[in-house]
Amino acid sequence: MVTACSGVSSEEPGPPANFEKSQALVTWIGDGDTIDVEWDDGSSTTVRLIATNSPDQDECYADDALDHLIDTLQARTVTVEDFGEDQFGRTLAHVFEGDRHINLEMVSMGLSLASTPRDDDPYGRAILQAEDDAHAQGVGLWSATACGSGPVPDVDFEVSGSVINPAGPDDEVLDAEMVEIRNGGPRDISLAGWILRDESTRNRFRFGTLVLGPGESWVVSSADPGWEPGESSVWNNDGDMALLQLPDGTVVARWRY
Repeated sequence: MVTACSGVSSEEPGPPANFEKSQALVTWIGDGDTIDVEWDDGSSTTVRLIATNSPDQDECYADDALDHLIDTLQARTVTVEDFGEDQFGRTLAHVFEGDRHINLEMVSMGLSLASTPRDDDPYGRAILQAEDDAHAQGVGLWSATACGSGPVPDVDFEVSGSVINPAGPDDEVLDAEMVEIRNGGPRDISLAGWILRDESTRNRFRFGTLVLGPGESWVVSSADPGWEPGESSVWNNDGDMALLQLPDGTVVARWRY
């Protein structure tokens, strides 16, 4: 719980002392998972919607996610349920506008990805299920035409776990941490420019020249050149998601563990 005295001097008003569930006015929306709210005392807080991850500004569907939050929350009074802070000092929270659970709604509509839930998050499993449903229905960013390039290649690509949590400290066994990409379709396909990513906005692997024939597989380790930013563990040990995408962001395959 964040209290009014945590990192705030007596001259600087802070969020209400009982911050667990508090009402606030939405004053700014930065993207599909970040808002600013103003409290009754005039102070403000940046809130990050927990258990979700909307597309970055330069990714497809980022504008759709932002527009929906603006239409839904701008200048509205919301309930903020606090779950602490992230590494950037933003409040992690579930946000409700009346009976609408905004975090859940964004994922249900295919406007955001789910994030592996924390153990203390009572809504996390429902949000994961909402992502499963949105993916199965092909809504929002899960649509084969969401990013404007047309349908995904007519092949049965798979992303599957090989070794996600090898023995030893994660950053010391990067070459043993790996996932497998398999072409289950009937023809060759070039992966040049394709992207393999995790559920966060941090890790992206960009394929160079690579052609996989029918039934062929390719293993990508966390030590391989091509990762952005690279030189660090990619896959969370307690749950994550691997996405294989076309260069424009169209999802070809998804695997969550």
